[in-house]
Amino acid sequence: MMDSIFYDSFDRLLRNISTPQAIRDIESGESPPTLEEQIVESGFADAMLDEDCGGAGLHMGEAFSLFFLCGRHAFPLPLPATMIARNVLARQGIDIPEGNIAISAAPVAHADKAVECRNVPSGKLAQWVIVPHALECAAPCDLLLPTDGAERVETGVYGSLQAHLSWSAPHSAGVVIEGAYPWLEVAAAMTAAQMAGAMDTVLNMTVRYAQERSQFGRPIGKFQAVQQQLSVLAELASASRIAAELGCQEPAKGTSNTLAAAVAKARVSEAAGTVVSIAHAVHAAMGITEEYDLQLHTRRLIEWRTDYGSAAYWNRRVGDAVLSADAPCTLEYMLPTYFSGSTSD
Repeated sequence: MMDSIFYDSFDRLLRNISTPQAIRDIESGESPPTLEEQIVESGFADAMLDEDCGGAGLHMGEAFSLFFLCGRHAFPLPLPATMIARNVLARQGIDIPEGNIAISAAPVAHADKAVECRNVPSGKLAQWVIVPHALECAAPCDLLLPTDGAERVETGVYGSLQAHLSWSAPHSAGVVIEGAYPWLEVAAAMTAAQMAGAMDTVLNMTVRYAQERSQFGRPIGKFQAVQQQLSVLAELASASRIAAELGCQEPAKGTSNTLAAAVAKARVSEAAGTVVSIAHAVHAAMGITEEYDLQLHTRRLIEWRTDYGSAAYWNRRVGDAVLSADAPCTLEYMLPTYFSGSTSD
């Protein structure tokens, strides 16, 4: 966990600006300039920039807490993606544009050189989109594209902040980002952290409701069946947070964090369905009403499950890595240091 003053300050900021009403307003199509201005003024969008660039120099592991809080407060803007993108752009010496930056998962290039990105997370609100591997060249090249020159189509899902975006002439409109930055893996870890934060809020709301809602003369949280469900919910929320935090850790020098991010996204995405089911079962009819705030978090959890790869996709990536490894068994693959005999008792 990062410095408590930094964490508490960001938590307090989001509690004040990411109110249920503000979230509902943005989901219904209202413009979020006030939220954007407050985030810019706070400086948190530059938290991952190096200190000599005016940032706090946070790496992914330290920024985990910020991503987690964005999920906990259902913050509707793509702040985590913006933080990551601004850091990458600054390190490449690219002028950082104003506005929110979303990250696309899998662009589709058409024969006429047009580029289409389906279901872009926060594509409804972003002013810019990172499109990985948008250019065909000798080395991997990504594009930073403005959304004001794109055709933007909403998904039609209630309250969704995703959008389909397409550009007819992306090469002339975009800024080239050279190198092979692992956008998918980093975005998956970032999303897992947000999901863990949302689960924390869902857990707290569900426990509180079980303590307050009475049936047959006593709180429903006193019934063993409900207690059992709450314990499962608490276990999944806790495990998801641990997995997400591990997925955001910086890899050792000369290594990749792909598998940690893969495990994190797979584990959290698998847990999300059960977390949502238990929360709504305990809340019963109250939980599905539009006026009740639970759905602000559970709807997002369902949507985030497949952003930047579903559990099935990442489990397959992990399985392929295990099967192609030299280790004779899965346990030895997971704990190579232990089996090499280099650890002490």
